[in-house]
Amino acid sequence: MASALGLVVSPSAGAGRGLTLGREAARRLESAGHHIVPLGAPTVDETRNLIGRAVQSRMVDGIVTMGGDGTIHLAIQHLVGTDLFLGHVPFGTGNDIARALGLGTTWESGVERLLPALEEPEPTALDVMKITGSHGTRYGLAVLSAGLDAIVNKAANGYRWPHGHARYLRAIIAKLPGYSPRTYRVDVGGRTNTGDALLVAVANLSSFGGGLTISPESDGEDGVLELILAKPLSLPEFLSVFPKLYKGRHLEADSVHQYRTDSVVIDTVGEGVTAMVDGEEVGPLPVTVTVLPRSLRFLC
Repeated sequence: MASALGLVVSPSAGAGRGLTLGREAARRLESAGHHIVPLGAPTVDETRNLIGRAVQSRMVDGIVTMGGDGTIHLAIQHLVGTDLFLGHVPFGTGNDIARALGLGTTWESGVERLLPALEEPEPTALDVMKITGSHGTRYGLAVLSAGLDAIVNKAANGYRWPHGHARYLRAIIAKLPGYSPRTYRVDVGGRTNTGDALLVAVANLSSFGGGLTISPESDGEDGVLELILAKPLSLPEFLSVFPKLYKGRHLEADSVHQYRTDSVVIDTVGEGVTAMVDGEEVGPLPVTVTVLPRSLRFLC
């Protein structure tokens, strides 16, 4: 069925190749009979405004993003709770959302999967994280980070090299040696616990950091979030646990704990942390993270 598609292409993806390949993706979608409405702009704010106007005016049936997790994150702020769908063509670095949803990590395979998905009668209804705090309200799809994981994420976003997961590893090497674990106050299910932690994450999908399986049991359709907490570790202990993140086996360590919940409040006692979600900055703690079951229509 032909659709009017708002196309959002990250101009920075693939070392600047995003716009060129975005035109090729648009050509393939148009060849399949779809009408393309370009929604990309030079800045994030301009792009956000274009998406918002397209959604509010109902000029599109859905949004197609082309880029990494940040591009998806930008679009879902306007789509949660609406009857418009989101399709995605993975491109660039990161791609944790695409990986978790089985979309692959290359733009060619992404387009080939998207075309038949556009013919499906009903997109998949995914859960979304609603994140509230002094920043207002934001939505996240994959993982919210609030510990060393958030500080590493923020640092990695400031690097121009290397690309992909290696950028995250560079940030770990830079930030870990001088990092002092914070004291957190975490409320889960009405019960508040206070203690020191190295890693604090809330997961709706399984991975972050360009392929680290932080929450292997997370399923974006089960109406539940996973809270992952890691106690402070010595450098040798960290070096022992970290490689297990690639396969999700870090949960076997006595220092790592997982809790299933539909809502959690995270705050720090003393030095604060800026929370990150889907690789993007949210705002300072405290934040409340609540699951919104089946609130995003996703082509996957």
